[in-house]
Amino acid sequence: MKRRKLTGAERREVYDKCGGHCAYCGCELRYKDMQIDHVVPLAYGKGTDEISNMLPACRSCNHRKGASSLESFRRQVERFPTVLMRDSVTYKNAVRFGLVIPNPHKVIFYFEKEDKQ
Repeated sequence: MKRRKLTGAERREVYDKCGGHCAYCGCELRYKDMQIDHVVPLAYGKGTDEISNMLPACRSCNHRKGASSLESFRRQVERFPTVLMRDSVTYKNAVRFGLVIPNPHKVIFYFEKEDKQ
């Protein structure tokens, strides 16, 4: 599906949804650095190209999420400590030296926390 070009007002509306933060990790976003993520991906013909299906995202989260569903992305993030322990000698050493303390937990995205306040 071809994405439509958003107007400046529409981009601002998406940016304001999370008060200038990435909807996923919560980092502060400069307006010019914001990427727009389709919560329900357009891939596979499931998502819509409407403002109600868009959230502001940092480049890192938007790239990592890609065409994943919200729950699939959540599972990926929750597995980060396991994947790092399996694949990164540097991470393993940092854990052994107490420089990094793994903290596996259920992930609640920034926009979900915002909805509850």
